[in-house]
Amino acid sequence: MKYLHNLLSALLLVVTLNSFAQEYKFGKVSKEELLEQSYAEDSLAHAAILYESRNVYIDYNQSQGFQLMTEVYKRVKLYKKNGFDYATDEVFLYKKNSENEKVVGLKGVTYSLINGEVVKTKLKSEGIFKNEYSEFYDQVKFTMPSLQEGSVIEYKYKIISPFLSNVDRIYLQYQIPIKKINVELQFPEYFRFKKFTSGYLPVNLKESSKLDKVTITSKTRTGGDLREPVKSTTTRDVIDFKTIVNTINSSNVPAFKIEPYSGNIKNYISSISYELSHVDFPNRPIKYYSTTWGDVTKTIYSSTSFGDELKKKNYYAEDLKTIVSRSENETTRLAKVYSYVKNRMNWNGKYSVRTNIGVKKAYKEKTGNVAEINLMLASMLSSVGLDANPVLVSSSNKVVTLFPTLDGFNYVIVRVKLADGSLAYLDATDKYGLPNVLPDRVIRGSGRVIAKNGTSQSVNLRPKEPSVDRYIIQCQIDKEGVVNGKFNVRHMSYLAHDFRRMYGVKENEIKAERFKTKYEIDEIEEYAVKGVNEYGKGVSESFNFISFDQIELIDNEMYFSPLLFLRDKENVFKSNEREYPIDFAYGFTNKYMVNIKVPEGYEVAEYPKSGAFKLPDNMGGFSFRSILTNGMIQIMVNETINTPFLPSTSYPVIKQFYAQLVEKENEQVVLKKI
Repeated sequence: MKYLHNLLSALLLVVTLNSFAQEYKFGKVSKEELLEQSYAEDSLAHAAILYESRNVYIDYNQSQGFQLMTEVYKRVKLYKKNGFDYATDEVFLYKKNSENEKVVGLKGVTYSLINGEVVKTKLKSEGIFKNEYSEFYDQVKFTMPSLQEGSVIEYKYKIISPFLSNVDRIYLQYQIPIKKINVELQFPEYFRFKKFTSGYLPVNLKESSKLDKVTITSKTRTGGDLREPVKSTTTRDVIDFKTIVNTINSSNVPAFKIEPYSGNIKNYISSISYELSHVDFPNRPIKYYSTTWGDVTKTIYSSTSFGDELKKKNYYAEDLKTIVSRSENETTRLAKVYSYVKNRMNWNGKYSVRTNIGVKKAYKEKTGNVAEINLMLASMLSSVGLDANPVLVSSSNKVVTLFPTLDGFNYVIVRVKLADGSLAYLDATDKYGLPNVLPDRVIRGSGRVIAKNGTSQSVNLRPKEPSVDRYIIQCQIDKEGVVNGKFNVRHMSYLAHDFRRMYGVKENEIKAERFKTKYEIDEIEEYAVKGVNEYGKGVSESFNFISFDQIELIDNEMYFSPLLFLRDKENVFKSNEREYPIDFAYGFTNKYMVNIKVPEGYEVAEYPKSGAFKLPDNMGGFSFRSILTNGMIQIMVNETINTPFLPSTSYPVIKQFYAQLVEKENEQVVLKKI
């Protein structure tokens, strides 16, 4: 009897657990979910999506016609405070002309276990924020209330959209694990969509169909004259059609792992996108929506907020005459106009390929979005006789569009073609920029240059030559193993640009402190920096230093790496494999020259020998040269990455390259007491 009782109890527990695992209804969070201490499949996860459902369908409304509906429901477990970021979410609502998307039915609840009781806290209006995100998007952002470690949150909402072609990209993976996700898309047979998947996880998509119908009600009025009173007749037409159903059901989806030099990870997370290809209603001609990048660029160029803005010249004409003369050479004209716009205009941080307030008003107010500033620049350069054209850019913070769309670009720069055939790319929003030295948000993106006739061609915005950092250390070691000396580094090209952007206006104390933190230097004195405001030239930093921990003393011997604190201590690439590309932004070279004076009473017993190795296909290389002469150890090292963007197939050789580099740089010099 006791055995039977235990068996029934066990079966009941299994049924309960299965129900708990499979049923997710809003408002039905269990105590078991709140008691859960960690995610079973990933114990290091700070949070996990317990359940997500996303239903996308086209609905017919008698007054509004066809509308795109998106219903979202999420339940998230917050294991640690580090996971509280996932208690905030945002919805982007597209708008165009007088039409816009809207979100309805937003509800949320935070569940916490306090003194053994489940406490519910509802999302209130003060936790919901609405604002204009950009010219084409509004943002609804909300943060769930009363969070604590172990809380479970859930929320749901619906997006109603008049834009049938704007099916938002559906993410099937996040930076936290997903226990279960269900996605369903339903489209009437008249609407044909193309599917595009991205990421490296298999997408378990199944397609089916079902019979559906829509009822259209219409009223007819008759009569109304002297002989016959007004009559109103209501008719209902039922239209039968087939609905195409796509479903994606996944369980235990692993968290997306961020690797070094990842770029925009949203390009590599598993997702699916839908593009409306064409609409085919009975007894009507087929209407095609798919387009080409050529069509997109022509549409943008012909718009009043782009092409027409390029044609406007009167607002700057008089000022331009005082700045530059057409009789000056091309390079001078380019430099003067670019410098004038860059110094006059202030970017408001808005991304767009179209003007908002217009170039004339932006010029007057000295502030504008990226389109207003760079279309102004393109127009001025053309006015002084240069071959200048705008370049549409999909910036680095934008997910790469998998198909041609008007929403594919969100940024504008300028390309000038000089008489000798050389090209100069310019961005006047960047105060620290130079011709062909563009901000990171641009070089990591993709671009298309468009001409006045609307033709276009894709362009690669990555710099072709690596930028250089040149380090020099002159130092000596005393008998106690203390290293003191002089440090100098010179940043060139993009590395100089990055320094100016990050540290240009900061106090010297802050600049010096970063070396202490990065290299674990004990004392820094006489820090100086030169060239910060000399654009087009390098930036040099120098200081005197003392370091107590670079030398290991054992009996009568000293051990140390000849690169001292400049050496790479460990390989940044640790994973055994990598599924997405390596994005260095731009190529770079680190040149090190270290001169170390051997302390009196010691001799060099061992030191690293010279050596070199290269990456295949000229992707990069490493060289190490050591010289021992007149009581001095001289080390010259060159680390180079030529190719800024590498496919995942290159990961094994890059990882091995850095492993060899680290091993060589950590070889020891041994000094023996005489």
